[in-house]
Amino acid sequence: MKNKVIHAISFLHNGERVVVKPTAVGKFRVPVVSVENGSLKTRMRALTAMEILSHDIIKNCDPTFYLENNERLRVYPGGDPSYLPAQAEGIALKHDEANKVELPKLKKPKKRVDSPFSTGYNSYEQASLDLYGWWPGDDYDDGTAD
Repeated sequence: MKNKVIHAISFLHNGERVVVKPTAVGKFRVPVVSVENGSLKTRMRALTAMEILSHDIIKNCDPTFYLENNERLRVYPGGDPSYLPAQAEGIALKHDEANKVELPKLKKPKKRVDSPFSTGYNSYEQASLDLYGWWPGDDYDDGTAD
């Protein structure tokens, strides 16, 4: 992980405080419930700090940031998740930006020049004749008498 702005996020779930630490890429692994084929599926997903704050269950469970120097910041003072304070949002955005994973850019394949079709031939016939080593109009003797 490049920069630990948030060392952990905790939230109160079923009467006990759950602490989630970031992974090596700065994301937090939490269970996410989804509906597939009419049934509920729970899967562990790696979410960014802002995604954690917008998670339907976690935002109602009094989330708290554990910051540097053992400081703690209660995300929603008073427990009201309808309003996200600017300080908490700024810390979450700073953490996400510091741990942003940049994917390598794909290189465009170079155009091959060794095939006859890539060198600008106008027709298939001309290209195939070139492959066999003779050109139309050359004096070609196939061994038969005229």
